[in-house]
Amino acid sequence: MLDSRVKSSRGRTIQCCILATALAAGAGTASAQSPSAQSLQVRPENVRLNNYLHDLAGPGAFISMIGGGLVDQIRKTKNGPDDLSGRIGTRAIQRSVDVSVRHGLAALMHHSTDYQPCHCHGFGRKVGHALLESFTDRRDDGSRALAIPRFAGSYAGSFTTLAWNHNRNAGDVLLGTTMSFGFSALFNVAKELSGLAH
Repeated sequence: MLDSRVKSSRGRTIQCCILATALAAGAGTASAQSPSAQSLQVRPENVRLNNYLHDLAGPGAFISMIGGGLVDQIRKTKNGPDDLSGRIGTRAIQRSVDVSVRHGLAALMHHSTDYQPCHCHGFGRKVGHALLESFTDRRDDGSRALAIPRFAGSYAGSFTTLAWNHNRNAGDVLLGTTMSFGFSALFNVAKELSGLAH
């Protein structure tokens, strides 16, 4: 009993350290890009910072973290803490690592993190555009490059879960994360075809 409490305490300490590191990295990126809080609202170069904060803690982020935690709790999955707050916390840690790595690398590599909707017409063009947006990023000069920041963020966030989910191994994480890119591409296709991307 005592041993399990020690392990649980150690696991929570690791989670807190990972979350603090991810948030500190994000805050460092943010502070390097913006000299004052007042300038955030008026200067267009702070779009990158606003996008980071939105992806980290916007409505969609909260829905994803809380919804994922609730699903894990209902299914009683054995992938970390047994309580709802712990499950939501692990989701929050995973997301903060994913978003911080993605946006940090995108800033260094001058890649956009925005989804660029297609203003084209026709089924084939919309599907092609959605797939292009799923696996490439637009650079600052308008050219395209492989979406390395997106891939790195997803893998970093997924590998973070190994700190508390001892039922998975590196192979499981690699496979699951790689498959998630396919689901993301299908979601982008659906979004384009339904007109929700605009």
